[in-house]
Amino acid sequence: MDLGDAVPLATSFPLPFRVLFLISLGILGWATNLHGLHLLGIDASSALEVHSWRNFLPTTSPSSRAFSSTRAPYMPIYRLFAGYSTWCFAGWSFFRLATRSNIMLVDAFKYIPVLSSLGVLTALICPYEICQKRERDAFIQYVLLLTLL
Repeated sequence: MDLGDAVPLATSFPLPFRVLFLISLGILGWATNLHGLHLLGIDASSALEVHSWRNFLPTTSPSSRAFSSTRAPYMPIYRLFAGYSTWCFAGWSFFRLATRSNIMLVDAFKYIPVLSSLGVLTALICPYEICQKRERDAFIQYVLLLTLL
């Protein structure tokens, strides 16, 4: 194997996309955990104290009814994962097409991973009812609670 022909990882899969990929694995793990608890007959919303977020978040959205449902509390998380991973995969694919694994072009197209990450952050703090707003708000509240402790 000739190492001179190998494409560096930073060229084919730059750091921002690696971070976004790890976040998508975390979202998938969260949904899978809720799904497994549901299959075992464990009420995940009471075990994880999900209903305590109702005091702080509006409950008028259709996604809030789906999240508080005891039938499938994991489905909104799977939908969040699907949308998130589609966005990240599209950004990564566009980056790969633009650079064609050429080290010289990576610096010229470094804005693509930045825009992909910025799109994720924008969707995370978006005040509109898109991208599973109830779950995003619960996530932000949980992160803020952890940082205050």
